[in-house]
Amino acid sequence: MRQRLSFWMMIALSFGTGALDAATYLGMDRVFGANMTGNVILIGLSIAASDHVPLTGPLAALGGFAAGSWLLGLILRRFPPRGQTDTALLSVFWVAAAGMLAVTTTLFLLPTGEALIHAVTFIIGLLMGCQAIAARRVGIPDVSTVVITSTLSLLLSEAGRFWGGASTTATMRRLAAVLSMFLGAVAGAFLLHLALWAALLVPTAILLCAAAAFTARRTAKKKSAGSSKTLVSA
Repeated sequence: MRQRLSFWMMIALSFGTGALDAATYLGMDRVFGANMTGNVILIGLSIAASDHVPLTGPLAALGGFAAGSWLLGLILRRFPPRGQTDTALLSVFWVAAAGMLAVTTTLFLLPTGEALIHAVTFIIGLLMGCQAIAARRVGIPDVSTVVITSTLSLLLSEAGRFWGGASTTATMRRLAAVLSMFLGAVAGAFLLHLALWAALLVPTAILLCAAAAFTARRTAKKKSAGSSKTLVSA
């Protein structure tokens, strides 16, 4: 049951990432907030003297993602994983959720000038770097929440149980990861017709729900452990 919660939270985060990338690419000067593969390609195209491909936005997103991943990696090395009572993991989700809430609120309240967009792009990249590291720590196979290239290749190459293919569970998990990001992108593109902040509200709300869900699970686990100790003492 608890593993199932982790799985569905990671799938929800993948949906939020799809919405976020749709919002940032279509509404923030053609930059990917979470998909760094796309940003690396865009930077390469821009360097190759293409006036039609932006450089500053992808650089800001990539720089933020690198900074978030590196800093969080250093911090988490001091806190070994503790399963369902992982306080460090909960802190990451809450910080990422609060950061996305601040970004969404800022875009709702302030006019979206070029300087603000680039600053927000850097922050979103940083937060998505943190989300990627946190998702890896959760440990659901094939669901990184920020990219699906390797997941898609495994889905197609190992589909079907004949000739040693993947199990049905693995195939459905990979399919869910791919579809969730696709559907998230569709939702983000539709919400962008309302406003940029409306599209970014999707990953913000999902991060808040994930943080709350993991916190509730940790609280329940600690209560259960406390009750077990009490019974043993009695």
